[in-house]
Amino acid sequence: MMKNVMRVEYSIRNMCMLAMFMAITLVLSYVNEVIPSLPQGGTISVDVIAIMLCGYLMGAGYGVICGVGVALLQFVLGIAQYYGPWSVLLDYVLPLAVCGLTPLIKTQKIGHISICWGVVFVMFLKYLSHFASGAFLFASYAPEGMNPIVYSLRYNAIYVAPTLILCMIVVPLLYSRLKNAFH
Repeated sequence: MMKNVMRVEYSIRNMCMLAMFMAITLVLSYVNEVIPSLPQGGTISVDVIAIMLCGYLMGAGYGVICGVGVALLQFVLGIAQYYGPWSVLLDYVLPLAVCGLTPLIKTQKIGHISICWGVVFVMFLKYLSHFASGAFLFASYAPEGMNPIVYSLRYNAIYVAPTLILCMIVVPLLYSRLKNAFH
């Protein structure tokens, strides 16, 4: 089962669908720009919804490619800010790439409600990546006398938790409507 989820076939159809998901993610990246952000960066991210849907609808391999591709395109288009190679990895490439891993954890149906545990899993991984960046790369932003690790845990939870809630609502709704068109 895992082999099929990570498998990527380079057909014209698949590349066009992947490009579509990347384009949707980039458009949603601009929506992120109008949402108020925290002082040192970080905002509720609506763009990750498209990457998660790419993972669910096409497979985790495509989802990861979508996330990495979008991270690179965000720099090309000037959406992302460069603070060094480790920041690129921990703030952009890794958090967006892991969002494509949603199909690795099974969705559970409770009554009429679908619980996408893959969304919870990838948002936890995304949080860990942002936490590592904040705690180790941007430790100087912690208030005087506050441990940078504690500060990063709190700071990143402020925007990752609402993003998780948003994704837990929107992704299952969109997935249930799109899955028949993709299969």
